[in-house]
Amino acid sequence: MPERRAREIDQSEREAARYLPPPSGHPRFPLLDPLRAVAAIMVLLVHVAILTGGFDPWYKAPLGHLDMGVPFFFLLSGFLLYRPMVASRVIELPAQRVRDYIRNRFFRIFPLYWFILIATAIVPGMYGAFSGDWWVYFGLLQNYPVYTPDGACTDDLFRCGIPPAWTLAMEVFFYAVLPFFAIAMAWITRRFGNWFRLELLVLALLAAISVVIQSSHSDADWFQWLVFSPLGRAWWFGLGMAMAVVSVRVQETGNTPGWVAIIRDHGGWLWMTALLMYLAGTYLFFDRGPMLAAPVGQTGQYVAQYLYFGVISALILAPAVFGSASTGIAQRTLAHPLLVWLGLISYGIFLWHYPAMIWLLDIGVLDLFPGLQFPWLAVTTLTLSILLSAATYVLLERPIMRWSRARSRRP
Repeated sequence: MPERRAREIDQSEREAARYLPPPSGHPRFPLLDPLRAVAAIMVLLVHVAILTGGFDPWYKAPLGHLDMGVPFFFLLSGFLLYRPMVASRVIELPAQRVRDYIRNRFFRIFPLYWFILIATAIVPGMYGAFSGDWWVYFGLLQNYPVYTPDGACTDDLFRCGIPPAWTLAMEVFFYAVLPFFAIAMAWITRRFGNWFRLELLVLALLAAISVVIQSSHSDADWFQWLVFSPLGRAWWFGLGMAMAVVSVRVQETGNTPGWVAIIRDHGGWLWMTALLMYLAGTYLFFDRGPMLAAPVGQTGQYVAQYLYFGVISALILAPAVFGSASTGIAQRTLAHPLLVWLGLISYGIFLWHYPAMIWLLDIGVLDLFPGLQFPWLAVTTLTLSILLSAATYVLLERPIMRWSRARSRRP
């Protein structure tokens, strides 16, 4: 059985390494792929709970903050995209060409998003893609004051475009500004030296600014840009980027600090701490229900959650960054072939699940088991999302990524 499990892990990892590789010459962090699946399923579950009565029963209360999948995605992006940029500057690993970065990011995000946006505008009939504001939804601009919503996008937000894509819009914003930030940090560290401390200091400063932004309120258009910008969520992006900085520092010096060794060897304890913090937040500190999208009403609690769930996300992410599949229970769990495979199709799960859930509601799936609405809708939504995601991965995502990555290897 151990040998069979090892073969399954190796096969799953080869598939992931082929289609989700790092820039040429840079190390790969395979345990991060399954975490994408975890984050996507967390978002799925919180949406199912919202549409099946909310979070009032005590046993549904823990679902109310699974919107923590959002900061989790942002931490992942911060780490995976910023690390090669820092490593190229500090330890002279090969620099990724700007055209490769832009092409890979574009073809990773937009083809599948556009396909699902069009498909779900037909069935189950999500509004937006065929409206006069079509360019907003195709361009991932729905967070920003560049248009006036109309139709179902003012009357029924649950049927507007792909609702979870508001986070994807922020991710794309982050992709666009990150190279400029990396250039600025290269100039600062060359001028003032001690790159490691300067990187962490600047990231801490940006995180503090983001807290000020999230604590404030204004109806001005410029403020909406700030709230939904990478600077407005710099605490989340910055945590991932800080892990990238530490990871490069460890590789540069060849020495593993004691606290990094603890993360590497005792990831299970970090996960247990994260779980206890999550339960404490659910039952002791915060109101039930998701609040991480934007400050609405209770600004103080919103900011507390903004900080709190960022820390929990970092505790879950750290063992996958600094460990390997053989260094602890947390890492061995992430290395399971099923989670690795779900990580490969996780982008599809994230995009498909909401319109799939709406379609299931439209055909009356809840009427089959009215006493088990949440578990029944969760199972059917997850199953349908996985099937659709697997199909679009094979037929669309994988061929496009293969083409884009092949061009990256050309001189």
